[in-house]
Amino acid sequence: MTETYLDGKITVTSLAAPTAEDIKKLQALSEEDRLALLNEALERGRNSPVSDKTIDEIWDSALLKAKAKKEKSQYAL
Repeated sequence: MTETYLDGKITVTSLAAPTAEDIKKLQALSEEDRLALLNEALERGRNSPVSDKTIDEIWDSALLKAKAKKEKSQYAL
């Protein structure tokens, strides 16, 4: 899964748990673009619907996704 921001200017795997490559991409942005990206991400969160899942279900799902990605790349989990 990837997330695209700034009208396609940047695509990252995750802002919450960025890879080393994601961090390089983010650091290459101007301060203005980093602030715009952050505001865009926050706005997406504000406009997203409330989940009907419990926190445990969300956590378990996140762990499964992270473990699956670890097998394919260099994730920390």
